[in-house]
Amino acid sequence: MLETVPSDEISARVTPFQARLAEAGIGLGLMRLPADLFYYTGTVVDGFLAVPATGSPLLLVRRPKERLAAMETPWNLAFYQDLKELPTLLAESYPPWEGALGLELDVMPAALYRRLKEKLFPETPIQDLSPLIRRQRMVKSAYEIEQIRRAAAILDGAFAGAPEIIRAGLSELELAAALEYRLRLLGHQGLVRLRGWEMEMFIGHVLSGTAGLHLAYTDTPSGGLGFSPAFPQGASLKKLAPGEPISIDLGACYHGYVADMTRMYALESLPDRAWQAWDLILELFHRFEAEARPGVPPGELYQRLWEIVRQRGWEEYFMGLGPDRVSFLGHGVGLELNEYPFITARSPFTLEADMVLAFEPKFFLPEIGMIGLEDTGRITPQGVEWLTQTPRRVFIV
Repeated sequence: MLETVPSDEISARVTPFQARLAEAGIGLGLMRLPADLFYYTGTVVDGFLAVPATGSPLLLVRRPKERLAAMETPWNLAFYQDLKELPTLLAESYPPWEGALGLELDVMPAALYRRLKEKLFPETPIQDLSPLIRRQRMVKSAYEIEQIRRAAAILDGAFAGAPEIIRAGLSELELAAALEYRLRLLGHQGLVRLRGWEMEMFIGHVLSGTAGLHLAYTDTPSGGLGFSPAFPQGASLKKLAPGEPISIDLGACYHGYVADMTRMYALESLPDRAWQAWDLILELFHRFEAEARPGVPPGELYQRLWEIVRQRGWEEYFMGLGPDRVSFLGHGVGLELNEYPFITARSPFTLEADMVLAFEPKFFLPEIGMIGLEDTGRITPQGVEWLTQTPRRVFIV
């Protein structure tokens, strides 16, 4: 039997969300992004969840009708075939509401927005619902942290087998495929969700040598060659060779929740310059562990970490090369890989207990490759509780 989200967990999310709707002047929130649907319903459908500022939510389902009708769901169901039925279905469940209609404007396609705004709800003001959802999802419940912990355990289990797979002449793609196979057998659901209509990623990036210096079109530190211009990122057909850094950066997802980790490997040895970068990465991790506490603004933490890099004279190689370097050092994880908060210069939030972040300092060394490390950790008043447990060292094979 499939594992389900406890009903009291769902209720505990919706009640404070309704208070935020009322405070923002939104009379009815209408969401359809899969991650948001799952967060507030425990399932994913082709349809919408209607959440009023007061009253019970309604799950509007276009498909799968029979499957949903047979399921036990936390909210009442209404089935439809065409979007034009939505105003009638909502009118049957709710009196005319005061305030705006909330939509996920950060990701909603323009065509859908125009149909909702111009054809279906022309007299109703529209307001962005996404900031309310994303801010609520920043802080995780005990249930959510347990799911991320289990995703982290899947990563640890897959990474533990990497040294026995790595050998000279193996391609990046073959190594990636072997690790992906292990991830799936250990319970990884396959899909890692990201927020953003243009954001694309598979399971992660397995890169070696100078292939790790090729940055991607996505807003990620690492990129890679890939093996087609149609998807130029991640593992390529390049062969693993002695003396090169091998970076394995993978995500795993358990019951919807993501953990993210990067570890370094090498055949026989690494250049001295790579070891110098590695020592600086460990120093950055120690500083992050010492300072990441509830109440700390991520922007201040970002600046202090960057200052260490500048003092050591490594800023030219940190988090990318030239104008293509990324502007963050870490990111929230949860139902999506790129959740709030971000460790950036201008983050509008402060750290809170039970936020879960992936911290990922990385250096890009010309003619050598990428040297990096990433762990997923929970913010607590006592410090960072790391959920990924694989030892932080370069594994020499």
